[in-house]
Amino acid sequence: MQGSQKLSFILSVGFLMILHPVAAQTFTTISGKVKGGSGRPVSVLWWSEPGVSPAKSQEALLQKDSFSFQLPAEPVAALFFYLDAGGANNFYGTLLPGDSLSLMFGEDTLVLSGRGAAACRATYLAHRAQERVVRPVKDDAASRVAWYRQQLQAAENVLLGYRDSLPVFIYTIVRANVLGETAAKMIACLWHASPEGISLAQQASLYQQVIRPSLPAVVPSDTTALAIRYLNYLLQKAEADYFMQQHSQCTDREIYEWIKTHYTGVLRDKLLAHQLLQSLAAGGQQEELANCAHDYLSIVQHAACRQAIAARYGKIKKGISKGMPAPPFSLPDSAGRPVSLSYFNGKVVLLHFYDADDQLLPSLSEINTCFNKEEVVFIHINCNNNPVPKYPGLQLQADGHIAGVLEQYNISRYPALIVVGKNGAIYATRPPDPTADHGAALADIIYAALLQ
Repeated sequence: MQGSQKLSFILSVGFLMILHPVAAQTFTTISGKVKGGSGRPVSVLWWSEPGVSPAKSQEALLQKDSFSFQLPAEPVAALFFYLDAGGANNFYGTLLPGDSLSLMFGEDTLVLSGRGAAACRATYLAHRAQERVVRPVKDDAASRVAWYRQQLQAAENVLLGYRDSLPVFIYTIVRANVLGETAAKMIACLWHASPEGISLAQQASLYQQVIRPSLPAVVPSDTTALAIRYLNYLLQKAEADYFMQQHSQCTDREIYEWIKTHYTGVLRDKLLAHQLLQSLAAGGQQEELANCAHDYLSIVQHAACRQAIAARYGKIKKGISKGMPAPPFSLPDSAGRPVSLSYFNGKVVLLHFYDADDQLLPSLSEINTCFNKEEVVFIHINCNNNPVPKYPGLQLQADGHIAGVLEQYNISRYPALIVVGKNGAIYATRPPDPTADHGAALADIIYAALLQ
């Protein structure tokens, strides 16, 4: 297969897709050649469930420009893989267990051969057709939507040529992945179109009259639930539909409930699991997500989804919650003297975990003036030792024990705020962002803790 442009792929994930049990457990072999690449590392990745399970991988070094992987036999019916041979020599595609695929990379050429080449070639050619669609000169939301609409049509034209030659379920998954990836980008135009001055009515018009009519006709099913990019697309669509109905951005809990009431069966199980795992990875509200995970475990039917969320739920429950004793710590202050949390028993403590990009100084300074320093202490914990402005209260430095402190307090992103009561117990694990209301809600929480 010849290409007029230098081969270039942008890939976010690869995954191993279970469709139905197969009788014969056979190895899948992926091999190839990279011109001038001896000694370069090569890796291949796959997932046992798209959007749910952790990645599996193999690594090797090119030997005389060549590589070869034999993926272990597993009870799967189709395999979606991601191969990274460095630079522009990356590729992803769909195979059947027992298939072989050979990839020959050149400067501007990719040759695919082997029994599994057809499905991979369909994916490759669809993406190349999309790359040839000229980007619009005008960079507004409507122009971007039109561009993505042309890309969807270009990909669809290519995929239609493979509809009769590929197994139905392989064709369905390939199509859901290719079109879902572009459709997600199209929906994202809704959020790019909301700077100051764009009214809700204009956003609604953009979505209802321009974006929604352009979305691909992919039927939600147990099969399309095996396409990770299609799951990503459905999450974006759920957020957009919620926004159009409620006229507000949705919380993790609200999008969870939306998906729960709009989808059923395996697709619902996988979409909810994918949403919860993404939100947890992004550092969403832990208590809110823990409640969602607890509810999910009472309704989920899909075994792999149950296992994935149960494991994460167990980790969340090991974290902190309101009423439990605040985990003890001792960290050095700016002079190197150790300071322990227990020193402040009898006072309300605001713990502020921050890094160099923290933007809470004005808000916390304003809140600090509202309280008697003998009753309320602000403790600011610098988690990366970068220079920062002087905060009101006590500033502590990260040291060799900071990782353990962050794990105990379940801190996954900065800034993070925690309120500890006078009795040394957690009073609030994720108080509201003080920049949103000049600290009014956070100040109310601290006042309430003082009254205990």
